[in-house]
Amino acid sequence: MNERALFLDRDGTIMADVGYPSDPRQVHLLPNAAEGLKVLQERNYALVVVSNQSGIARGRLTLEDAQRVNAELERQLRQRADVRIDAFYLCPHLDRDGCDCRKPKPGLIERAIAEHHYDRTGSVAVGDRPRDIAAGRAAELRTVRIVGGPHADERGVAADYDAEDLLDAARWIIAGEGNGAQQGDARAAS
Repeated sequence: MNERALFLDRDGTIMADVGYPSDPRQVHLLPNAAEGLKVLQERNYALVVVSNQSGIARGRLTLEDAQRVNAELERQLRQRADVRIDAFYLCPHLDRDGCDCRKPKPGLIERAIAEHHYDRTGSVAVGDRPRDIAAGRAAELRTVRIVGGPHADERGVAADYDAEDLLDAARWIIAGEGNGAQQGDARAAS
């Protein structure tokens, strides 16, 4: 059986959204982020970051800057809760570029599933913006939106569950394991 994955947005979901972070010193874990990821890692979910990084196309940071930020994020997660990120996928494009990897399109998720053979049925997409949820839905995944951050007022596709933080998300995900009806019921209600 293939491994389940948690497809995670980065900024506003795991770490504070500071707008185009280019320096590792800008990495600040959100409350309960490491703890929630630890719970899911212990349940054998692969942790995969799928992140739009249009700051690269805008000249606000380089790919190397983004990779240094990712390395610091992973360092802090390991230090806080011995959490490891299994893979990072970044889209460096602008909306107008028309790529298939920029959320709300599911290209980053689809690429990760194809490359690592993740089990789509047991996997979940988590993010703080409607575009994260739309990408998860397009990839036929259950979805969780982290609410209350700087993008809380954005409207769009509703998630299967709105969570206060990643620990709340982890509890919901675990409660729904093996319950295919939960996904259908939540979508029918939205």
